[in-house]
Amino acid sequence: MKKNLWMLAAIRPLVLAMVFCGVMRAQGAEVSDSLKLDFRASDAVYYKFNYPSVNADGKEVVLSSLLVAWNPKEPNETDSIESVHIYSHFTIMADDECPTSPLNVKERVLFATLVRDSYGLGLDDDQNFISRCIIIAPDYEGYGVTKNLAHPYLAQELTARQMTDAVEYGLKLYQKHVDAKQALHLKSDWRSFGFGFSQGGAVALAVQRRIEQQGMDKELRYRGSIVGDGPYDLIATMRYYMEDDGNSYDTETDHRKGMNTMPMVVPMIIQGMLDTHPDMKSHKLEDYLSQQFLDTGIMEWIKSKEYKINDIHEMWYEQLEEGLEANGRTYTKEQMAELFQSPQEDRVWAHLDKLFTKSFYDYLTDASNFNAVPTEKGDACKDLHRALADNGVASGWQPKHRIQFVHSKGDMVVPFSNYLAFRDAHPNGEGDLYRIDDSVTPSDHIAVGTSFFLFLCTLGSYGDVFQWLDKDPTATGIQNVEIATLPDASANSSLFTLHSSLKGWYTLDGRRLNGKPMTKGLYIYNGKKVVIK
Repeated sequence: MKKNLWMLAAIRPLVLAMVFCGVMRAQGAEVSDSLKLDFRASDAVYYKFNYPSVNADGKEVVLSSLLVAWNPKEPNETDSIESVHIYSHFTIMADDECPTSPLNVKERVLFATLVRDSYGLGLDDDQNFISRCIIIAPDYEGYGVTKNLAHPYLAQELTARQMTDAVEYGLKLYQKHVDAKQALHLKSDWRSFGFGFSQGGAVALAVQRRIEQQGMDKELRYRGSIVGDGPYDLIATMRYYMEDDGNSYDTETDHRKGMNTMPMVVPMIIQGMLDTHPDMKSHKLEDYLSQQFLDTGIMEWIKSKEYKINDIHEMWYEQLEEGLEANGRTYTKEQMAELFQSPQEDRVWAHLDKLFTKSFYDYLTDASNFNAVPTEKGDACKDLHRALADNGVASGWQPKHRIQFVHSKGDMVVPFSNYLAFRDAHPNGEGDLYRIDDSVTPSDHIAVGTSFFLFLCTLGSYGDVFQWLDKDPTATGIQNVEIATLPDASANSSLFTLHSSLKGWYTLDGRRLNGKPMTKGLYIYNGKKVVIK
């Protein structure tokens, strides 16, 4: 659920560090007995580790994770780690995009920025707990050292278990480095937070649910989550695809009934349910997806872990332009146009009446099927309905810690109904236990992701949000902190065009200048692009 979620310049030193400092992928899947140094970038130190967990069948599995720690080269005696950030990554398709991959440069730059406030914007003294931190960023199962395994997409309880296993094991290994005086100790009042966008937003919410229900919140000094445009309710998401005609939530979009603007997520969702939900074991992908859609090669592309979302859009676009021959079947350009349409070059949307089998499409179009979650088992459509409902995180639990939601009413991939499902399940908590920032409206999913990460991780402008999360929602006399408005970003926005409060002159890579530059070029002045001729 993303395409270039942010655009960052000035990453050459970090790229060189990753390429030339021995960042080979872990060979084999043995549990780590210590953190393995990946590379160092200024005050941010990157480690990898493998940790023990379980898979959907309850069997042992070894997974991989990244751990980024603040560790200045010349620390003061009073320096310490003040917080732990639990990062749940967004939907990826290529293994190169997972947190431990040395090719995942953009995400790693963001981690470094959050850890060391590297762009010199500065945080207030009482916000040091935001940047003087550890970030634990696990690979989901199916990536990193488990690249050969299927990814249990949106299997929330399982993924949350694997995430918390990574946090607990990673902190134990980190303590070994502290004992060896190779890392900063954790401050006595350290605390932890969760954050994530898209799939990561739903996973972060599932992680909070598990931490609270398992009584881990005291051990982890857990304070709450910042989540963006996540699929918290898969039924609500599917209903939007079938019913929205571009005018939901008082916002105009290009979506139309029976369309999906990011078609690769649909087979990932269904396959994830087939692989993990006990009621889905007797069913197969062909019960839900049409032969024509499967013939495009989508499942092979997903399984390979070689292609990114953009790559798949481009391959589908080529099929739309030229027709398709696959598995002894031929589809003309006209037939491919019944399955796909292209709102712009190299971008493909899907007609769900051709993507789904007729039986499943008919089930989805009958609104009466969704008055309640079916209880009888054995029917392919009803069993998938129940599996999707069981993997929601919007309802069925009562949060103890605060949640900052970010969601656009214009999101056509993960619709605003996901937030509304959470709100409707917790009608008395809005404004205190949880709150919503929908200022990203009317941006679509990709642009919201750009805003979310740049504003949260890169610019440190969410300091007030972390402080709001840090307060006890059950205490009396707490005043809500106003959240700054998120920038309206596009997928190609540069870093400093997204923050209008910057004062003075900056280069596009974020370096502050002493005054007006004398060299020709494009600069940022008081948050706006300026051309010096």
